[in-house]
Formats: sequence, C-alpha cells, structure tokens
Amino acid sequence: MRRLALALLLAALPGTAAAEDPRPTPLLSIALNADIRSSNPGVQRDFNSDVVLQHVTEGLVALREDQTPAPMLAESVEVSPDGTAYTFRLRDGITFHDGRELTSAEVAWSWKRYLDPATQWQCLDRFDGRSGPKVLAVETPDPRTVVFRIDRRSALFLVNMATIQCGAVVLSPSSLGPDGAWVKPVGTGPYVFADWQKNRYVELTRFAGYKPLPGERDGAAGGKRALAEKLRFVVIPDRSVMNAALLSGQVDIVPDVGATEIDGMKTAGAQVTVTPTLSWAVMLLQTRDKLLSDVRVRQALARAIDGRQVAEAASFGLAAPNPSAIAVASAYHDEGDNAWPAFDPAEAAKLLQEAGHAGATIRIQTNNRPTGQYEAALMVQGLLTSAGIDAQIDTLDWATQLQNYREGKFQASVFTFSGRPDPALAFDSIIGSKDEDPTSQWEDPQAIAWLAEAKTVEDKAGRQAIFDKLHARMAEQVPVIGLFNPVQVTAVGPKIRGYADWAPGTARLWGVWKEP
Repeated sequence: MRRLALALLLAALPGTAAAEDPRPTPLLSIALNADIRSSNPGVQRDFNSDVVLQHVTEGLVALREDQTPAPMLAESVEVSPDGTAYTFRLRDGITFHDGRELTSAEVAWSWKRYLDPATQWQCLDRFDGRSGPKVLAVETPDPRTVVFRIDRRSALFLVNMATIQCGAVVLSPSSLGPDGAWVKPVGTGPYVFADWQKNRYVELTRFAGYKPLPGERDGAAGGKRALAEKLRFVVIPDRSVMNAALLSGQVDIVPDVGATEIDGMKTAGAQVTVTPTLSWAVMLLQTRDKLLSDVRVRQALARAIDGRQVAEAASFGLAAPNPSAIAVASAYHDEGDNAWPAFDPAEAAKLLQEAGHAGATIRIQTNNRPTGQYEAALMVQGLLTSAGIDAQIDTLDWATQLQNYREGKFQASVFTFSGRPDPALAFDSIIGSKDEDPTSQWEDPQAIAWLAEAKTVEDKAGRQAIFDKLHARMAEQVPVIGLFNPVQVTAVGPKIRGYADWAPGTARLWGVWKEP
C-alpha cells in the first residue's frame, strides 16, 4: 500500500491569534444574509448551511488551506496499489456530542445512510458510480479501522470526501429520531448545534469534550480551538442593517460587506479583508429552451456580454472577469482560460439575424441577496439591450431561484456556484445529462467523456491538458457564460482577533476570540 503523506501545517497562518494570547470569549456573533436551508449535512444544503455546520460536524478528512485533503477524524489513510481500497485508521478518544465514542460502526452507519437514495444526499452521484467511483463496501475490521472498497481508481475520492458542499461527515445515530426522521446534527466538531430560531438565528455552544488536532488552523483541517463559549449566526438580509449591527457591536463579523462600503467601515474602526474565492458567478443558459438550443444564439449572447464590465459592476473592481470554470485562484488556471468569444455587439446582432432571432426576448432570473448577483444581472441586461436583445429580469427570493435551478426551470439565470476545490468538480457542476440531473447545463458527450477521464488521471500535467480542452470546447458551445470569481469582503469588529478568510469563503470561527 502507498501511504498518503497528509502532514498538518504547524506554522501560524496570517490572521491567526498565534502571536497573541487568546482569551476565552463568552459569545461571537456573525451575520448571515439568509437563513440556513437545512441542518442536515449535504442534504437540501446551501452555502450558509455549510458555514454553520462545518463548526458542528467533521469527516474522515478535511480540506487544507491549499484545497488538498488532510486527516481529520482519521489519523492516517492508506490506498491500495490499484487505487480501489482506502483504509482509514481512526483517531483515538474522539466522542460525539451525545457522549458516544467514535468507532468504525458510526462511520459505516453514516455512509450507509448517505448511500441510500432515500436520504437525498447531494453528492450521492459522486459515490454511486454515476459521476465517480462506486462504493462497493464499507468494511469495519475493528473498532478503529474502516475500509472503503470502490470499483475503480479515482483522483477525487478523498477530495470529494473532504469537500464542504458534500458534507460527508460522520454523525451519531442520535441525529435521527426513533422513526428515522432527521432531528439535528450530532457530530464530533468543536461546537454543538443548540438552537435554530428560523429566520432569526442559529446558536452553537462549545463542546467541552472536543479533542482538537495539534497545530494551527489549516483550512477546514488542523487545530480547531473553540475559544468562544457560544457562536450565534444572526440572519440579517439587509446589508445596511448588517453593517450597522457590526458598528454598534450587535454582531462581531460581517462576511458580506459591499465594495463601496469598505472605506466607511474602516473609518468606523472595523477591520476589513478582501480575499479571492473559488466561487464562480455565471449566467446559466437553458440549452433545451427553444431559443437557446441554437448555438448561434448562445454565441451571440457571449459576444454581447463583456465579462470585465459585469465584474466591475458587481464587485466595483475588486473581482477579475473569468469565463472559465477554473477559478483564477486555482493552481490549474492558465492563460488559455481567458480565451472566450470576444466582446462584439455588432457580431452578436449579426449572429442573431442569421439565426432568425433578431430582437429576441430572453428572461433572466436573479435574486435580491446582497451578493452582487443582482448588479451583475442589471449589467448583463444593459449589454444585451445594446446588442438588440430584449432582456427582461425576474428578481426572485433566493430560495425560489435555487429551487428553479435544481429543477431546470429558467431560460437564463445569473447564479453563483460555491467554490469547488478541484477543477473537475467545478466542471462537474455544469456537465452531465439533464435527464439524470436537471442542474446539468452542458450535455455534450465529448465533454462528459473528458470529464470522466479527468476524474481518474492523477498526474497534474495530464489533468491540465484535459481541463484546457474542456474550456476550449465550452467557448465553442457556450452552455453557460462565465462571468467572474467573487471576492470575499469581510468586516470584523475592532476587538476581534484570529479571524481569517480562505478561498472557499466559508467563515471559520474556531481560533477566533474577542478582547474585553
């Protein structure tokens, strides 16, 4: 067997409290722009759900700062020479919030639940043979050993396990009621899920029995010191109210500061950071729509939209345009990812004329959250109008737009994908059959084949070549129009110490404290 070298980062990260004397803090509060969608990891989730639940639950592995997997509940991972068996050795002395000791039995129970289609786990297709290898068995040879057997080699098996959006965490069976219905997450993380007052707040309490790893914070891995007795995630949909709450001391952290508000927040004493993320703002196109099924129309839309102007309008110059599914912050992003149909309104109008759709009407869905999507949609509307396209905006609440996305109920939609740690996962968000998954945007058989290959190739150069081909083909077929990678602009109170953002954008409150 080859043994994965998953060393922990021992040096202090920028923004951590390692150089200061951290102090216990009674309460840390953070603003959310919307309520969490679910407390069930990986099931009916959204970004805010991920932010909260990463403090409560943990998996066998977690993502480091550089987006590579590291041990979390496992102390080691061994992979068989043929890549079809992963043996995890569990850390000793880990307990769940209900006092149950972590053993291989709970790992097997959790994964049996995830692999049951009735659970409706979001990442099931990555582990049942559809978009990744099929898990054939989860074996428990002893209480501290778990063996996953899969049907083929995969470059993404551990990454998918660690991906925050999947929520492949280990839960206690007490997370479910006697009837098998979901109750709340009972995990092993540094905080306990204590109270959820819907559309008001979610409150977590420090888990006294938590056993942190040594060392400093490293992404979602490394040492997790729960310095605050309570964490409160306060739902504040209005950005101006959010900012006022921070400046008045009602909340300590606001991760959704607008670009135009940065100087004012700094002047008022807040600490403000701007961090590039792996998220991707796009305009989704329903390629089975009568109008948008014509590639000439999609090409016309691509030529009518200037990504630089859209990025500027949505982020006030903080974010760079990016038509590629590979984030600018990714190690795989190269010059080829900037190749895209050139901004040319006259050529766009000519293509529409040739296709017999001059003056066509297109309806664009967006939402009213303070995330820049509405501003992006307005700029897109203006650009399309200049090219002779009748663009109409439908502004929806986020829950409705998200549900429409899941069901494919849109003609066009300005939408943001949360960050994926690997380009294959970013492409996986858009490639596939709509018959199998309505969220698939790009049904091209060649793209599907190349993506499948990228999921098995482990060599970086080989993977890079595949990603380059995928982007070039996407520029030809335009199943979506990539816009930009949003930045995370976070303001924290003047007394907050140890807070630091990272590329996935999910706020981490372990290792954070407040001066009295």
